[in-house]
Amino acid sequence: MAAAFLLAACAPSEPISITGAWLRPPAPGLEVAAGYFDIVNRGDTSVDLVGAHGDALGSIEIHTETHDGDMMQMRRLDKVELPPGQTVRFSPGGTHLMLFGFVGVTSPHVPLTLQFSDGSQRVVEFEMRSLTGESTP
Repeated sequence: MAAAFLLAACAPSEPISITGAWLRPPAPGLEVAAGYFDIVNRGDTSVDLVGAHGDALGSIEIHTETHDGDMMQMRRLDKVELPPGQTVRFSPGGTHLMLFGFVGVTSPHVPLTLQFSDGSQRVVEFEMRSLTGESTP
């Protein structure tokens, strides 16, 4: 019986785990911020991240950057597949969230709601960092 309790305590309560969520604020004069995080699907089936939204923001899109020599291209993605047992990293220079209409945000933490293909949603607190990606005091 003790083993059953121990196994239940070790099982993740949610199949999707999100860590290291942070935002890069817009450059001066712009209204577009970027969001980064790591996401792990601990479930048994694949699920897709299909969108996000946040209060007081115009819109949020999923984007990816690719580099071909000196040329950088950014394109919008409709979804990001989250295979079971794998970590997907949203990072500068790769897949990331683009937050449009990002004005007047002064809080050190910004809640965003991530939306998944199975209909579930998850509110995640994103830490506001500097333009260089460093934590602000």
